[in-house]
Amino acid sequence: MRARGARSATLLALWVVAAVGALLVGLTAVGSIGSGLAGAGLRQPLSAAEIDARLSATAPSVAAPASPAPTATPAPAVPPASGQAVVVSAQEGGTLVARCAAGVPVVVSVSPAQGFAMRNEQHDGGPRVEFESAETRIRVRLSCVDGRPTGVVDRHG
Repeated sequence: MRARGARSATLLALWVVAAVGALLVGLTAVGSIGSGLAGAGLRQPLSAAEIDARLSATAPSVAAPASPAPTATPAPAVPPASGQAVVVSAQEGGTLVARCAAGVPVVVSVSPAQGFAMRNEQHDGGPRVEFESAETRIRVRLSCVDGRPTGVVDRHG
């Protein structure tokens, strides 16, 4: 009976040693996160002045070219076919996609920018989309000119 008790005590002691060892390995691993695998070369975050100094040291100097480089002549813009959707920018408020159907602008989709909410309203002059944030309101009045949707952007605030 004594051998059985000694064996149980030994197994319990080995289990406790293994558990403590696993705990220490885990704590060491968590402690070394962010300090590299070897733990060497601990770096402190850079200050704003250090970042500016490093950026200015690595920024390439821009020299004016001696003679202008030849440029290709851009192809003439082809207006979209009647009814084709066109992206209309609403400055920092977001973008909207519109098309013309029978000379009337139709809003296809609206994507407000982060921090802006959208209101889509129908008025006598056609659809009007408003993008609103806490400080700014941007209104886009849509119309169709030669079968192409166009927007007039008014910014308030």
